[in-house]
Amino acid sequence: MDTKMEHSGNHLEEDLYNSESQNTSKECRGGLLGEYDNWKQQEDMAEKHRANMLMEKVDANDNKNRLQRQLEELCNKQESIEEEKLDRQNQFKRELEQLKTGNSELQKEIQELEKTLQKEKDALEDMKAELQIENTLPQKNINFKSEETPMDGESSPDISYKCFVTINGGSILQSGQTLLTFEDNDVARSVIKKGKYKLDFEDTSVEVTAKPINFNKTTQFEINMNISKKRLCVYNLPAELSDEHLRDKLELLFYKPSIGGGEIEGVQFDRSRDLAFIDFLQSGVVERLAKQKHFEFSAHNVLHQITVKPYIDMKLNKLQMFTGMSPKSVLLDGIKGVEESEDDIQDIVQIFFQKPTNGGGEVEHILHSQNRKRVAEFEPDLG
Repeated sequence: MDTKMEHSGNHLEEDLYNSESQNTSKECRGGLLGEYDNWKQQEDMAEKHRANMLMEKVDANDNKNRLQRQLEELCNKQESIEEEKLDRQNQFKRELEQLKTGNSELQKEIQELEKTLQKEKDALEDMKAELQIENTLPQKNINFKSEETPMDGESSPDISYKCFVTINGGSILQSGQTLLTFEDNDVARSVIKKGKYKLDFEDTSVEVTAKPINFNKTTQFEINMNISKKRLCVYNLPAELSDEHLRDKLELLFYKPSIGGGEIEGVQFDRSRDLAFIDFLQSGVVERLAKQKHFEFSAHNVLHQITVKPYIDMKLNKLQMFTGMSPKSVLLDGIKGVEESEDDIQDIVQIFFQKPTNGGGEVEHILHSQNRKRVAEFEPDLG
């Protein structure tokens, strides 16, 4: 019995032990499950984080590749720009060199043209000097001896003067040409009719052609001058004085009998030429004043000097301009390549054409042009 009770007690302790063990396992499993769930959540979060990191890595690689491509494109573009820049610089250098070369050539051409222009100007001035013909009117002295009182109702006549002026035209001789003027028209016609002549010089012989010569424009006109006996011209008027002030000064000055003045009819001004015209009522006053020439008057404490002359009305009439031929003159052309001087050539030509055996006659005038242009002046026969 005791054995049964002991056995029964042991069995009870075992059951109690098993029951406690089961309770302990349940608690342990619950803790493990909780910890497992916690680790599971952390694992899931880690997986999500890993996935996000992978996605970010992919995006970063894509951005890196894209930026790499952009960088390569920019590098290529920069290289292209540098090459284009270099090409343009080289092109600009070439164009600049071409411009410099062209500019240098233009400068040389300009210098040559300036030299040519200066030569032409010099030649023109020489021709102007040779063409300049001075024509002066015949000098005529006029003496005022006495004053004549005109009859009643009759105005005092002015002094009139008339002359004719003829400006003869010349002819320009080119290099190698000679102008011959004979005393006889028939000789000139005969020489022109024959046409060809052979002239012998020291080292060579030349064939010349004889032809008529035309003179340039000849001008002829008539000059009528009327010297007034009642109007006086006053020069060198002071510009700072007004017309009214100046009129008073001139009237007071030239009214004085002590200087040969007289009663004044009126005073007119031409300010563009600083002139005044004084009209007197009587003749003879202008002659007396013109003999003295210079007068003085004071204005604003300044002494002014003026000059007087008779008023001259000059008119140009019967203007005629014409051209023609000189019946006594012959133009010889073709005397080139000879070494003689102009004077020697003129002597040889004159001797040749003075001989009747050569169809010539007495030479009145000769002029040769060698290596230049010359103006031949001669009296045209206007008929």
